[in-house]
Amino acid sequence: MDMSKYMGNVFLKVDDVKASGPIQVRITDISEGRFGKPDLTFHDRTQLSLNTTNNRVLARAYGMDSNDRIDKQVELVIGEIKYDGKMNEAILVKPISPPIENKAPPKSEFDDEIPF
Repeated sequence: MDMSKYMGNVFLKVDDVKASGPIQVRITDISEGRFGKPDLTFHDRTQLSLNTTNNRVLARAYGMDSNDRIDKQVELVIGEIKYDGKMNEAILVKPISPPIENKAPPKSEFDDEIPF
């Protein structure tokens, strides 16, 4: 019997990544979490609440649509980010899967070029 379904969801903490070193995971779900931040769920059912820094990294690699981030491989490492004026240790997301071309926003009907 597969016992992983009884593990529950576990939010990763800095100490979790420190203890095991860099962790490679695959994103399986993204949902709105507490405090208005997106939560990533990984193939091993662990979760990470995305801070602004990590969200920007994923946006540069995989675009603004959360659906484009599903099934992407990332590495979780320890780094530092500035929060509340101080440098703090944090889990940083590093894309492993190749980046995709960011989709251009749809053109408005008013974007037609008018020659003068």
